[in-house]
Amino acid sequence: MKTRLLIIISVIIVLSILAVLVYDSMTLDRVCQDSGGKRTGDICLVPIAINSAKNDSQSVISQSQIKIMKPNSMEYFYYPNPEDTVNRDVFQKFILIRLPEELGGDTDDVSVFRAYSALSVGVHCQIKYWPHEERKRMEDPCWGSIYRPIDGLMIAGERPVVNNAPVALPYLDLSIDENGSLHVEPPIWALDENGVVGEGRTISLQQIRQGSQVIVDSYEQTNPNHPKIPIDFAGQILTQINPSSNRVEALYHDFSSHDWHGITIHIGNVSAQDQRHFLNLAKSNSDFWQIGETTIRIWGSALDKNNEQPEEFREYNVEFILDGFKFAINGQNIDLMKKAIVVSYFPENNYDDMFLVSSTVK
Repeated sequence: MKTRLLIIISVIIVLSILAVLVYDSMTLDRVCQDSGGKRTGDICLVPIAINSAKNDSQSVISQSQIKIMKPNSMEYFYYPNPEDTVNRDVFQKFILIRLPEELGGDTDDVSVFRAYSALSVGVHCQIKYWPHEERKRMEDPCWGSIYRPIDGLMIAGERPVVNNAPVALPYLDLSIDENGSLHVEPPIWALDENGVVGEGRTISLQQIRQGSQVIVDSYEQTNPNHPKIPIDFAGQILTQINPSSNRVEALYHDFSSHDWHGITIHIGNVSAQDQRHFLNLAKSNSDFWQIGETTIRIWGSALDKNNEQPEEFREYNVEFILDGFKFAINGQNIDLMKKAIVVSYFPENNYDDMFLVSSTVK
């Protein structure tokens, strides 16, 4: 009797579990269908519908037409309810970016698209991607926060006090189906996963370097004869590269600090005036060092004893000419900068090979 009772109880439990699974499956079907998604196993893939380039803001582009997005462009869309145009929530608004061509944006592949929360971290202001030359980044017009498109990393702005780690925009994982249509993968809304809308996303130093490596590889591919730009320099990590017609600017940041006192490297073609400039060793408030056959000038507010700025705002400027290029480096820790210069641009020498030639600092 006890055996039969146990069997009956077991059957009831199994049937109950099956009923719950069927109910959950039907619920997922309904929710997925309401959001215009497509179910794949236990996952509901939501297609991206974006505003068209036409003046009619109510018209949308179906996910199968997403290829009309050009490289270096952006559109807004809503998730997880892209088809609900009545009950839209600003916390469900996202920005879809197709990367510029130099970052691979001309490839018809899901890897060239990025989907980030349209809310700036901490201040809840709507961001926008600016495709202009020497810009190509996302900006918050309220507080001036700046985010790079490759990984959503905040490279300038007010870092939220709830997060001591480097901060990036929350993002959505994207996939592409057999028809070339973009879909959103279900996110995990946690700071160390897809992020939390309004709060941001923690991003590791390794992830930052991976994004910076993509930027460096892109720059070197389009400028094969230019000097190398290091990922790490004087204890800081490369955040962005801004090329212009005759020079390039590389920006670095120390992510262990809450301030944005970074290092800037400018590299440009050498002019005749530059050559004459470096022959003059009488420049005031300057130290002149030499390594190999190269003269290095160090000057700036940090060497000006009449400068009344607080110590934390004083900076060093370092200049030298190498292989037909002029280097101008700006930062605060001169010892680390000198060591990084030797490692990055004079690898055949040791740091001890650099010696002081003359000084005009009084």
